[in-house]
Order: sequence, then structure tokens, then C-alpha cells
Amino acid sequence: MTVKLILLKTGETIISDAKEVVQEENVRGYLLENPQIVRTHEKSVLMESDTKNSNYELDVTLTPWMIISSDKQFVIASDYVATICEPISSIKEMFLNKIEITKPEVLKDE
Repeated sequence: MTVKLILLKTGETIISDAKEVVQEENVRGYLLENPQIVRTHEKSVLMESDTKNSNYELDVTLTPWMIISSDKQFVIASDYVATICEPISSIKEMFLNKIEITKPEVLKDE
């Protein structure tokens, strides 16, 4: 699994298992599995000691990118991508935990 943060030209930041879609040796797009929109908000309550040390915390929420679709895989054209980078470990872990919870359980034969 290759988990990446992707900034789209629309301004949305998404996190997803991402794979390149290559045609004729050129990257034409990306196959995204379980993409989630990453939203960040500064914490509303900070301690005085945090502000003196220039430390701050963010609340991060992940929501499905195409929330009203039953699809879990999407292909986006490379033209819509501004940049791709590695997420920090805590956000990657948050994503992996979330998609693990939302995966349908495999039915066992009895």
C-alpha cells in the first residue's frame, strides 16, 4: 500500500492509497483507493505555554472524498493534481485505521 497526501488543483487535500496510471511510459493519472478528504482546524483551546513555545495543535478529520458514491476506487487525471507527498506518520496511521474499520468483513463459510 502506498499512502500519499494529494493536493488537487481544486484546493482539496486528500489522503489515499495511490498508484500511478501509466500509458505509453507517461503518467496519465492516479488510481485512488478509499480516498479521504483531509480537513484541519486549529484547536480552539491552547495553553499559554503552547503559544510561548510556538507549539500548536491541529484537529484533523477524514471524510470520504466521494461520500455519496458506493465506489471505493477512483481514477483522477494527472492534470488535476498539484502535488503529491508523504503524510506525517500520525495522519497515515489515522487513515489506515479508518479504512480498516470501513472495509466490509469477509463472510466465512460455515
